Amino acid sequence: GAVSAFVLSQPSTAADRDHRLRVMLAAPNVPDHERQWHERFGVADVLGGYGMTEVNIPLYGERGKSKPGACGRAYADHFEVEIRDPETDEPVAQGEVGEIIVRPKTANAFMAGYYNLPDKTAEAWRNLWFHTGDAGRMDEEGYVTFIDRIKDCIRRRGENISALQLETEIARCPSIREVAAYAVPSELAGGEDEIMLAVVSELPEAAAASIANYAIAHLPRFMWPRFVVVRDALEKTGTGKVKKADLRARGVTPDTIDLSGHYR
Repeated sequence: GAVSAFVLSQPSTAADRDHRLRVMLAAPNVPDHERQWHERFGVADVLGGYGMTEVNIPLYGERGKSKPGACGRAYADHFEVEIRDPETDEPVAQGEVGEIIVRPKTANAFMAGYYNLPDKTAEAWRNLWFHTGDAGRMDEEGYVTFIDRIKDCIRRRGENISALQLETEIARCPSIREVAAYAVPSELAGGEDEIMLAVVSELPEAAAASIANYAIAHLPRFMWPRFVVVRDALEKTGTGKVKKADLRARGVTPDTIDLSGHYR
């Protein structure tokens, strides 16, 4: 997660392997981060995990079994986890993206409900399952990979794009220090989205061209961002998350750069 990214962003030193750390948990467990923890710091096991205040930590990785990018499998003695269609609540096919839903097998494993918010509690608890609002997929071994918050997924050209995955990619772009990806409405009919990025860059004047060139070289066309706005900083919540709702509400502003011309 954020702590892992912060540590990995520090300059390498001779003390990188001068420790006794042998196992760690990172959520999300970004594949490139896991590789760096193994190679640079000599950590034997980097585990994924998934949890919410409401549902405890129902998914854990396993020591000795590397699954970069995955959260882990259900802690089966205490939880059931499934992937369902968020519209119909029907199970999705193995490997398909749906909503992560959870329920406990033991008493007092979950919250009892949202305090003084019975409607919100009823909305989350449907058909005997707690609906997390998170998109994910499950493989044949039961490992769940977190995709994104459902409300943060971007629908474009018939594809559901993970804002988190796109942010991870764009963060590799030279000079980009921080990035948030989100949807803004397209001017075209059909209810699809355009991809917009808010970035903090060491080279603000060159950020747009750098991002477009990186996208062309490394991303499928449907993931190419349409708009970029360069900020001095990205406003965050008290828990360190970028305030994407505010960015979406702001939409395309006069200082927004349209990347369309870079893709011709």
